Amino acid sequence: MKRERIERIEEIRLRNPAKQIAAQSAVGMRSGGFPTNIDEEMGYFFGFPKGTYSEVLAELRRTKVNSCKTSSIPLAEFWRPENLERIKAIFASHLQGFDPASALKYFEFPTEAVYNGRRIGEPSMTDIMVIAPGIQMAIEGKFTEYVEYKDQTIREWFAVKLAEADETWTPASRDRYLRKILKAWIGYIREAGCTGLANDEAFFHNCMDVSYQFLHRTASACCKADVANGTMPVLVYQLFFDVDDTEHMEKMEEFKTDLRRWAETLKLTSMKFLIISVPVANAAEVERRFPNERGMIFEHMRKEAIYKFDFDGMAVESII
Repeated sequence: MKRERIERIEEIRLRNPAKQIAAQSAVGMRSGGFPTNIDEEMGYFFGFPKGTYSEVLAELRRTKVNSCKTSSIPLAEFWRPENLERIKAIFASHLQGFDPASALKYFEFPTEAVYNGRRIGEPSMTDIMVIAPGIQMAIEGKFTEYVEYKDQTIREWFAVKLAEADETWTPASRDRYLRKILKAWIGYIREAGCTGLANDEAFFHNCMDVSYQFLHRTASACCKADVANGTMPVLVYQLFFDVDDTEHMEKMEEFKTDLRRWAETLKLTSMKFLIISVPVANAAEVERRFPNERGMIFEHMRKEAIYKFDFDGMAVESII
């Protein structure tokens, strides 16, 4: 079933986004173009469902949630239908003409690593893939992750996967297999014209200390983007932070430094890379209200907004 779902989504990626959006915008709207409620607002996707925001919350309930601070919670909350006009204003100076209300928003979007026509490794699961005319945007949400641990580098990922080899692999064959996965990811970026790295040799020589997740998330933004016809790959890191936690804010700034360095090391170009810092005004309150909540917190979100964001206090940094 998972393979069928991925193949179905790949079909969607190859279609004309403008036609999809035109069809979606005709559904679930009152006369005058105003959304009705979260059971009718269209343009939200988790895998390949009908496409309502309410449905996304129902599906997210089934995903891995460690606590109320798992990043998928504030990320889904941020992208609620009632916030879309504010989100449009946030992106306005960076992505001219981008309208998040009419864009297609796919939550937990898989991108397969394909090398020489064959799928290899595990797919990259983008938190939200946004498809709009002229834009293919991969969004990665972070809340407590960058506070609690460092991203795994490509070098570290390679060593771990190499050590996992069983008797069906020789060290040499396992090494070749892992290199093919990496070549697939950097290949997507190169095919879109979004890296200044000359070849695979330059990548392996210079980029092993880049975050592995950053690599495949960037690749997801670039994969099959119709660059020849004007589609711009866009990578967005949305960093939520507790306004009352100084350490949290300090760790966020450290992580931003890492993000800038990784983009520079990969020599990213001819795409957009934005870092959005989102102040969370009531993190402690949410933790008190939902101390032991996991996936069920998405049920509460179907009825009310949980997190409060300071939209006026947000900062958007354009790295590229």
